[in-house]
Amino acid sequence: MSETGFSVRELWIGEQGSRIYGKLYLPENVNWSPLAVYAHEIACTHSRAKPYAELLTAKGMALFAPDFRGGGDHCRSDGDTVDMSVETEVQDLERVLDAAAGWPCVDAARCVLIGASQGGLVAAIYAARHPERVSALVELYPAFVVPEAIKEVFPSIDVVPEKFYFDNWLWMGRKYYEDMWRYDAYGEPMNYKGPVLIMQGDCDEIVPLRCAAKAAGLYADARLHVFRGAGHMFSGGYMDRALKLIDEFLTGLGLLEG
Repeated sequence: MSETGFSVRELWIGEQGSRIYGKLYLPENVNWSPLAVYAHEIACTHSRAKPYAELLTAKGMALFAPDFRGGGDHCRSDGDTVDMSVETEVQDLERVLDAAAGWPCVDAARCVLIGASQGGLVAAIYAARHPERVSALVELYPAFVVPEAIKEVFPSIDVVPEKFYFDNWLWMGRKYYEDMWRYDAYGEPMNYKGPVLIMQGDCDEIVPLRCAAKAAGLYADARLHVFRGAGHMFSGGYMDRALKLIDEFLTGLGLLEG
């Protein structure tokens, strides 16, 4: 057994030019593990998944953390940020779960999806389109605000350039806007009928609390936990609380060992 209690495998999915890189965290001494998949925040990488992987592998569940194609400047997957959109990341999840179905060490038939910020919206869309593949959905400060937020930058889809430097932070492309301009974040994603856990800080400067509250009210089976004083992206005591709630949620559903 390793000192961490889990092993890590680096995996590549797909063909050269459109490959998806990721890390598969596997619990030690378990030959066949249920699977969770982590959908990371925009401009972040698979590394954001490690605290959740440590929790889940200790309870017998594997976790795969991919880098979205073009998901950020430090992602190892192929692709450029100007070609990335919420929809391309949904497609990446589809490719990941298709590939995972053939991995001999995990049970990917009914996975747990964990999505953070933009990854939360991506995971929600995937779950709605493939409910038979998702046993539970965990949403960390999910960015259901994306379709309305992009309209604050450009007044019309017609004036969005092919490439632009968003907020002096990230090069993005017109595709990002085209895919989300008319999308209803509280429409299709809410069609997922399985159990949903939503965690959101009330001092989040990027995703307003009202977005999580609205989504929680529209899902068929949702639990919303508001973290008083927390901003965007949990750390410290807020991360500890998120991990505890995920443990309780998945254990209560019979998806984690007690």
